[in-house]
Order: sequence, then C-alpha cells, then structure tokens
Amino acid sequence: MRWFGWLLAAWTGIVPAGVLAAGVATVQAGDRTLTVSFDGTDARVDVSGVDQGYLLMRGGKLYSVLQAGGRPLVMEGDAAARLLGARALQVAPDMIRTLSRIEPTGARKTVAGRVGAVYAVSYRDEQGRARSGQGVLGGQPEVRELTRALGRMAVLLQTSAGQSPDGARQVLDALEARNLGLLAYENQFRVQRLAATAPAPGSLELPAQPAQLPPELGQLLQGLRRP
Repeated sequence: MRWFGWLLAAWTGIVPAGVLAAGVATVQAGDRTLTVSFDGTDARVDVSGVDQGYLLMRGGKLYSVLQAGGRPLVMEGDAAARLLGARALQVAPDMIRTLSRIEPTGARKTVAGRVGAVYAVSYRDEQGRARSGQGVLGGQPEVRELTRALGRMAVLLQTSAGQSPDGARQVLDALEARNLGLLAYENQFRVQRLAATAPAPGSLELPAQPAQLPPELGQLLQGLRRP
C-alpha cells in the first residue's frame, strides 16, 4: 500500500502565510481510499481497510485513535505506524531520490471538479534508475492545503518508521514555490472529491488523553486491518 506515492513520501511542514483552508476530501491512494479532513495544521485520515480506527494530527504530533471496549484509545508516535503495519511504511524502490525535472506540458485536466495543469515529472528513484510520469497540479487553496496536510502527516509517519524524508523534499519545495497542490499523479494518487468546507465539529479533537501502547499489543493493532 503506497499511501502517498512518490510525491508525498516526505514534507518539511511548511507553514504558509495567511489563512489556511479547510476541507474534506476523498482520495484514492494506490489500493486504499482515504477520507481526509483538515483545518489549519490539524488533519484526520480515515483509511479503508482499518476498522474502528483513524489517524489524527494535532499540534504537530501524530496519533492513532482506536475503539477498545466501546471507548476511544489514543496513542502517539510509532503506535500510529503500527496501526498501518510495517509494510505500509516501507520505502518502495521507485520512490524519488533526486528530482530531475518538473515542467508544464501545456495540457489541462479537471480532477475532482478542479481544473489543473498537467506537469511532466522526471526523477531518479532509490535505486538510481531514471523514472518519469505526469501529474495534475492545481492552485486552488483547498488543493494546496490538502497536499500540505497529507504531506505533514506523511513525514510524521516516515519519522516514526525511522525513514528519511529527504528524497521528496525537492519536489514538495518545488510545488510550494509554484503555489500548487497535487490533484493526481499517474495511478498512484487521485483526489476523487474535495469540499472546501469545515470538517464536522469535534472530528479533529482528541477524543481522550493519549495512552502508552504496550509493545505486545502491536499484533492486535495490525489484526484490526482488513486485507
């Protein structure tokens, strides 16, 4: 499961000036569907295949929230990575190491009701091989903020898994410099729906105080994931 594909493998947590957009999105990321709610620097991701649990980012920290005995169980840090399972966070060999080119093709496409520009991308992957593809990038505030929210969460997951976020930083900095966000990239990532409205009240709040996760419960967390 490549959650964030080549582009969202890392994010330095750029905090933009001005008012941050809020929204709720449905995103297809590889073989999973993500429901992403975001407002300012806080975000929540519900993942298809994970029963009774979700990821929550608040105050620069990542939490996993589960239901245990009818009550919410909130865990910090690497417990969130264990909720997804180690395989979900492994670096794929086709992930970006060095960005070679990102240029507009002149074509335009509509994704999730937003018109975006098609960009040609070429890069070197983790094994040094040359790769290329096309992405659809949009300048709408909610698209940019969705990209930021997923990116900030991705870097926290990568850090929890002991992985370096350096490879994709060049790409994400390039997007920020162009005031663009990601609408689609090949078959790895696609925004299906995006509403520029505030998430449901309370959905980005911690439902309980964080608890320490005993190591022996790691298997229990992974057991909550559907195949």
